Amino acid sequence: MIPAAHMAPDPMRQPRDTHRANWEPHSSPMRTFWHLGRFHVLLPVMALLCLVLSPHVRADTISGTIKDPSGAVVTGARIEISGDNLAQPLLLTSDESGKFAAPDLNTGKYSLRVAKEGFDDLVTTVDLHGTAELPLKLTIATQQTSVTVNEKSTAFANSDAAYRQLRNDGLGDTFLCENFTLPMDVGTFELKSGTITFLAPVNKFQTGAVFVGHGHFTLKPLSALDATEMVRRAGSPTAEEDFTEVVFRFSPDQFSQFAGVLGHKTDTPSEASTAFQHWKDKVRHRHEYPEGLTQALLESESIDNVDADVLASIYNPKHPPFFNAYMHCTSHKDLRFFLRTRVGAIPQIDSPEEVALVNFNGGGMDDGIWYLQHLKSELLAHTASAQQDKRLFATRRYNIETVIGKNDHLFSRATITFEPLVPGERVLKFALLPTLRVTRVSGERGQDLHFIQENRKEDGSFYAVLDEAPAMGQVHSITVEYGGDKVLSNAGSGSYYVGARDSWYPNLNGFGEKALYDLTFKVPPSNVLISVGKLEDQHTEAGFAVTHWVTQIPVAVAGFNYGQYKKMDWSDSITHYEISGYYLPELPDNLRRFQNGALGSMAPGAMTKYALDQARAQMQVCTLYFGRAPYEHLYVTEQPNFNFGQSWPNLVYLPISAYIDSTQRWMLFGQINSRFTGFVQEVTPHEVAHQWFGHGIGWASYHDQWLSEGFAEFAAGLFLQKAVGPKWQKDYIDFWERQRVRILEKNNFGVSPNDAGPLWLGLRLISPRSGQAYQGVTYSKGAYVLAMLRSLMYAENGSSGNPDQAFIDMMHDFMESHREIPASSESFKTIAEKHMTKRMDLQQNGRLDWFFREWLLGTQVPRYSFKYELQPAEGGKFKIHGEITQSEVDENFAMFVPVFADFGDGMMRMGQVPIAGNSTRTFTYVLDRKPKKVAINAYKEILER
Repeated sequence: MIPAAHMAPDPMRQPRDTHRANWEPHSSPMRTFWHLGRFHVLLPVMALLCLVLSPHVRADTISGTIKDPSGAVVTGARIEISGDNLAQPLLLTSDESGKFAAPDLNTGKYSLRVAKEGFDDLVTTVDLHGTAELPLKLTIATQQTSVTVNEKSTAFANSDAAYRQLRNDGLGDTFLCENFTLPMDVGTFELKSGTITFLAPVNKFQTGAVFVGHGHFTLKPLSALDATEMVRRAGSPTAEEDFTEVVFRFSPDQFSQFAGVLGHKTDTPSEASTAFQHWKDKVRHRHEYPEGLTQALLESESIDNVDADVLASIYNPKHPPFFNAYMHCTSHKDLRFFLRTRVGAIPQIDSPEEVALVNFNGGGMDDGIWYLQHLKSELLAHTASAQQDKRLFATRRYNIETVIGKNDHLFSRATITFEPLVPGERVLKFALLPTLRVTRVSGERGQDLHFIQENRKEDGSFYAVLDEAPAMGQVHSITVEYGGDKVLSNAGSGSYYVGARDSWYPNLNGFGEKALYDLTFKVPPSNVLISVGKLEDQHTEAGFAVTHWVTQIPVAVAGFNYGQYKKMDWSDSITHYEISGYYLPELPDNLRRFQNGALGSMAPGAMTKYALDQARAQMQVCTLYFGRAPYEHLYVTEQPNFNFGQSWPNLVYLPISAYIDSTQRWMLFGQINSRFTGFVQEVTPHEVAHQWFGHGIGWASYHDQWLSEGFAEFAAGLFLQKAVGPKWQKDYIDFWERQRVRILEKNNFGVSPNDAGPLWLGLRLISPRSGQAYQGVTYSKGAYVLAMLRSLMYAENGSSGNPDQAFIDMMHDFMESHREIPASSESFKTIAEKHMTKRMDLQQNGRLDWFFREWLLGTQVPRYSFKYELQPAEGGKFKIHGEITQSEVDENFAMFVPVFADFGDGMMRMGQVPIAGNSTRTFTYVLDRKPKKVAINAYKEILER
């Protein structure tokens, strides 16, 4: 997901094309992460899905254009279409061109009602036979003057006076520029020769400049890890780039950086105008289907509208400073340097790191984030922290009322209650699906507020502009009205694909905070909606099924599933969680061709019982090992998506493949696909575990997302060991072998996920040469880190008779310590050190620096060889002389290798042997009875080549 998503290869592809990927919906950009895992694999799959899901369009269509009396188009008008052939009215909204369309209608008579504030309602009838294109002209409401109403209907969208100046800003004064050096943190701009043209002032503030000529940019990372990553990205530990054009955009307080260049004025060259226009074309354009990591991140639903970001700094002189540079270099045509305090250099990435260098190159082989780190001053002072608060506002509560029309469009009214964290701030930025168009924003007194939302194909993020800075220490609220499509796609037979799972509402801070949610949904009565939170009320109203859901505690995200579901309740007499399952009785359209064959015997009700059994067992295992879950209710829902699952607070989305048994999968695919079988084994326990990891506790930054995905993956393995019965060994060993392969298997470029970089880099591991690195490292290696800590803490005679007790105590402490604050790798390390055993203290300093340096910040993976001799000993006992060799690591690499013996009833752990560097270690055990076999790492719980 991103977060909380688990995705498998589509086994219906050819075997050589099967891959495992994972979707982190994420992070607001988490919803696009599934594009990141393997663009060239998933995009064709999506194209196929689009063909499969596209409904048959009949010729009967009502469409039209809505205009005001002057002939100007009217956006955001509400169109309601009713008729005898419709069980529920269709609800539409006119787009940026004033247009609307209702396809796929039956022949017959229809009534249209068009409503827009400031205008009289327009009602007309249509006798539909084929296509009806309607020119609809609204009349001004009689009680208002034409000027007042026209301004009221159009004046608040993209029309704030200062914003309009920024949006249309032109060039101002030009100065000759010779040998001017501009240091910016770890980056340095040398403007060797040329001109620098400043943008025209806005409200007397300077906010940008354009340099054309000859220059050079240098970025020197401070840390060895960042230098290594720069080598991987740029081929050198230091970025060295010649450029011919740079567009600078900055907060007004950064203008003083250019004081040394304000000397000799000159004429503005035409190249400056061209460079500025090219910059606008780049940053104001959004690819609907991203290519590469940088497009997926920077052009997500929270794409930066640079003019809106600058507006925030104009309205608040104390706005956190920022400085952006967009370079056209000799070797790289779109190299971007960001220095943004407080909000983070790349806000879409869930990190407070303030300095970044991004090569924005779409599907190019060098596309990616080359550098992302805290300020140089913080690094030198050792004050940098992933837990720095990067928010400008803290969300306290969302109250959202949503209507889903028969045409699957959403119409919502959301009241967002927030508290300012930075004095003087007036501009709030939200993540909102670009096809959801805002029609009105109002303040606490009901007054209209300015808002910004450009075309969805442009930099169409949604910003609200407050009339004045809200008082600190107090809560405030705004209300947003919006509507549109693309949140739901009809999969056929009463099932729906639910997209935009974290941006179907104006989401202020994404997964970076938790808030309370009060959610009301009105849907056609034939469908069922299941939401996060607890169901407080349900009734019918005006032909709609109405449900009201409230979260009992703050959560990081709200979402829902939707379709013609059947419900099944499942009791848990041990943990007393309330568990319910929702399944679809019919196959979606893309699988209906199998209903008389491979899937003819599919029994969704019976398989729901199986999924609920798994969910209940995993809830019990996780409660024992990690403590009580934060939610008392769990809704396990089927979705038509075939090969990924996802988890939201108390709401689990399982793929339909989890409801297909092994025989049916064999008949469906014509083979036993071991990777997909593994996915089906893992997906339910993995997603259930996200109720603890990802939702019970969150993560501080992308560096720490392994604490969610890796821990949930570990919990899936724990489920296979503890919840499937006495013959668990094979499935458990196979699970860890799959993880090992996912980490170390090389792709067609000869690069394994582990080769791409350390676990700490998170999604930055993704590159065109390492498309699966994020999944292989964050999920699988992250799981291994926790498994190895468990192995290190294992005691044959642990407290309470449980050899896992030290590990259990650590995990309970970790959960309890982070229920209110996000977890970081550093804070988890602190908890681990608190509970470490004496033998783990290799450096005799009470710290686990050695372990986390190896597995979080390093990429070494050891190779082991083992041999032993068994000899009789005194008293009828037996002596084992063993020899373990560790290789392919540096001299400081240390590990404890577990030793097992099989006495006829499975492998029993005898102990663990410490070993450091490329060396051989011998050991001796004396046993009471003769083992059939002795082995090291029998259950593959430590990572080795």
